[in-house]
Amino acid sequence: MHAPLMLKKQVVVTAVLLQAALQSCVPLVALAQETPVASTASWSQEYTDLTKKILLSGIELERYSLNFRLDNGKQPKFRKYRYFLAQETGAACGLAFEIVGIDQFGRGRRRPLQISKPALHGALAAVTTGSIIAGSGSALELGSNVLQSVKNRCHGNDHRAARKFVVAKLKHIDQLLAQRHALVAAHPDSPSYERAILEGKILQDMRNCFISEFSHFYSDTKGYTAFQNTFFLLNAAYNAVGATGGAVAYKAVEVPKYNGPANILFTVSGAMASVSPLISSAVSKVVRKQAAHSLAKELHEKPSFDPAQLTAHCKQLENLAPETEGRLVPSLPGTQRLALYTQSDDLFAKQLESETTTMRKLNKVALQTSILGPAIGGQLMTQGILGTYGYYKYPTQPRKQISQYYYGSIVGCVGTSMAVVGNAAWLLSSMSYEHKLAKEKRLPSQLIKARLDHLDDIEKVVSAI
Repeated sequence: MHAPLMLKKQVVVTAVLLQAALQSCVPLVALAQETPVASTASWSQEYTDLTKKILLSGIELERYSLNFRLDNGKQPKFRKYRYFLAQETGAACGLAFEIVGIDQFGRGRRRPLQISKPALHGALAAVTTGSIIAGSGSALELGSNVLQSVKNRCHGNDHRAARKFVVAKLKHIDQLLAQRHALVAAHPDSPSYERAILEGKILQDMRNCFISEFSHFYSDTKGYTAFQNTFFLLNAAYNAVGATGGAVAYKAVEVPKYNGPANILFTVSGAMASVSPLISSAVSKVVRKQAAHSLAKELHEKPSFDPAQLTAHCKQLENLAPETEGRLVPSLPGTQRLALYTQSDDLFAKQLESETTTMRKLNKVALQTSILGPAIGGQLMTQGILGTYGYYKYPTQPRKQISQYYYGSIVGCVGTSMAVVGNAAWLLSSMSYEHKLAKEKRLPSQLIKARLDHLDDIEKVVSAI
């Protein structure tokens, strides 16, 4: 009785196991025909996660780049006005000296004894004081830049820290892109394969855009800082020489033998003034190139971005049949939004560059410009040359000697007048232009902040993937 019962139980168990085995064969058969639903969902989710990480990392890199440009592009709040006042005071004192010189030397070239020593003393005291004020103004701004540089370094917001952050972030993005590429390459039979490949190309284009933008900001801010610091240093130096020349000339009113050294110092000061903006611009270009080169070396690539290529890839993605999207690429809305943002980068960069360049030009004083600076300095140098020539050429002929001082004062009066008028014109133009840009929301800081707000909106879309 027990043997048939046991046999019956074994038959029942075997039948149950056979039924379970047949049921488990169904997805195996489907796997031979197409990718299983569970497997597709799994790698689709992995694909989406990778793409989302790439997009968020790109947004983080772009946000850092924009904030870096915003922070490093800031100038001390009252720099423009205090520097204008310092340089305008120096130029005005110089003009006062030249006016007195024309008057006194004009009399002295006919009747040397009619020259008023108190008048010359007062004029020379004024030019010496003005040179000291102008030079001190430059020294103050140079010190301000150095102090700000130290603060940035302490807070991890300097160029070295920025370069380190960007290199690390870019390395992370490249690793994610490589993982994504390998994942897509492992599923060439997916109906969304072509769309995934195009999305990958767009991600690569955006990566190139973000690093190219940072490279430009990085080298530009370093170059402009180098221009400022070089000019401040040279301006302080030639004003120190000019102040020394004024002090020596003050003594020469009573002891004529100091007229020669005083005019030599005026010549050197004028020569330094004429080449300062040119040297500063040259240093800026060299520093800018070196900064771009050092960043490229650390990145192991020369940052470059082709906006036409991104536009073409986006167009190809739009032209793909909607049914090819499948369930693989739910990341597309975020990618397309960020791609549209990136496509506008070329226009944004050009507008930002235009407004920044114009504002930098207008924020300069006359001597900082490559147009008026050499002309003003050249005229002051000419005045020194005429004075030196008159003193050493006609040591025993006071009328001829004083005539050279008179001609030099006329030339110097033109130069200092250009400085006084030029400084005021530059300041007024700067204030007018800034007011216009602020009203139109086109100040560089406003453009960057608007772009940051746009980036925040895109981040919300990407985070919702």
